[in-house]
Amino acid sequence: MDEQQHNALELPKGLYEPVLRQPMELDFLLGQELSLCFHDLDGSHVFKTCYGDICKAVNALRDYARLLEMACEQWDLTGFHRAVYEYHAEKMREIAGKFQAGIGYDYDAAMEKCRRKKKRKKKEDDFGEDALVLAFKRTKQPAEQMKEADTDVDDSPWEEDEDEQESDD
Repeated sequence: MDEQQHNALELPKGLYEPVLRQPMELDFLLGQELSLCFHDLDGSHVFKTCYGDICKAVNALRDYARLLEMACEQWDLTGFHRAVYEYHAEKMREIAGKFQAGIGYDYDAAMEKCRRKKKRKKKEDDFGEDALVLAFKRTKQPAEQMKEADTDVDDSPWEEDEDEQESDD
């Protein structure tokens, strides 16, 4: 019997292996570090980074540029201070543009996707939630529906309430 159970659990490796390996290969490639090199007055500098790190840097640069512009408006900056903030915001956008062009990332498309996802109504039957929370939500829904149905019927014990309703009709 033990031998039958062992044979029953074997799955054809050739059929399932490519499907299981694809996400792992993608994670490996996206997380694979690349060496970046630049030159300045001190000489050559090399550091290692990956696609995800550059995406985060692009997001941070674009968000910082937006914060600088918001600060100009909210703080009513004028003159030199406003010019410095606007200059830095533009430079942040330029740097982010270079990075995102280099890796094929689009910040604006990512933000739009995030906004659309945020607008979607959250499902009530989230399988990641605790069972107690889901059970409470399910018992709460029929109670709310009953409450809404009860508000349509006037079961007031006061006669003047009934008289007012009859005079309204």
